[in-house]
Amino acid sequence: MNEKTFETLPPVRYDANLAQIAKLKEKYMLLKITDLNDKEQFDAVHDARMIMVKVRTTTDKQRKKNNEAANKYVKDNNAAAKEIVEAAAPIETHLQTEEDKVTKEKERIKAEEVRIEKEKIQGRVDALQAVKVVLPFMDVATMTDDEYATVLKQATEAFEIELKRIAEEEAARNALAEKLAAEKAENDRIREENDRIREEQEAKAKALQEKEDALKAKEKALEDEKKAEKERKDREAFEKQAAEDAKIQAEKDAKEKAEREAKEKKEAEEAEKAETERLEALKPDFERLSVWGGKIKAIVDAPPEVKTKEAKEELEAVTNAFYVVLEAIVEGM
Repeated sequence: MNEKTFETLPPVRYDANLAQIAKLKEKYMLLKITDLNDKEQFDAVHDARMIMVKVRTTTDKQRKKNNEAANKYVKDNNAAAKEIVEAAAPIETHLQTEEDKVTKEKERIKAEEVRIEKEKIQGRVDALQAVKVVLPFMDVATMTDDEYATVLKQATEAFEIELKRIAEEEAARNALAEKLAAEKAENDRIREENDRIREEQEAKAKALQEKEDALKAKEKALEDEKKAEKERKDREAFEKQAAEDAKIQAEKDAKEKAEREAKEKKEAEEAEKAETERLEALKPDFERLSVWGGKIKAIVDAPPEVKTKEAKEELEAVTNAFYVVLEAIVEGM
């Protein structure tokens, strides 16, 4: 293998350093412009800023120059590593393939053994379940062949005994069912015979009842006819009497109305006459009251002139009182 060597990267250095920056900060952070027209303050700040600009641009220029060497180093480093890895890869792949042959075959053999053992145990479980014995999978898996054979034999014998017992019980149930079926058939025959007799009796009773109902209906029809005739005659007699009573009541009402109207007319004429006489008697007094009211109105319509607030309020109260008196005089006439 051809060896290649590479130059190491130079240390990182800049013209400026943090100690210098700290001094510049201590010096320049104190600079302030307190007067917009102070040229000395402005120039001092401007010159300081130009120095800081130079620090920044010089540092950035040096950073780019240093990166050129660093980038070349990274590129050369990646190329050398790639060349070595590509040369070594086929060897590693070959060795891994050889290892996998053994590893995968061992895994296959082990998986096959597990599958065979699992199928064997499952076969035992299924055989036991066929004779109604259910055991946990792990319990069956830990049995020896002799233990399993003993358990299966005992379970098979017990299962065959149980099957025989079930068959005998089934035969007994069938015999009992046949007996019960025969008894049910006889009971059904007796019930059907009883139903036939009952239906014949019910038919005879129904015919007799229909005959009695027809006779009762005929008798009721005759009674209804007699009752309807009586109600008709009673209604005619009632209507005739009601007409006569209505005629008498109408004649009585007409007479009472004529007497009442005559009385009311007489009372109205007498009341009108009395009112006319009363008004004639009061006429001189009403005339005098009218004259007096006119005098009062003339006084109210020409009140005295006052100036104070109290006097105006008193005058308004008196005037309102006079109007009340005038209204009372008018209403009284």
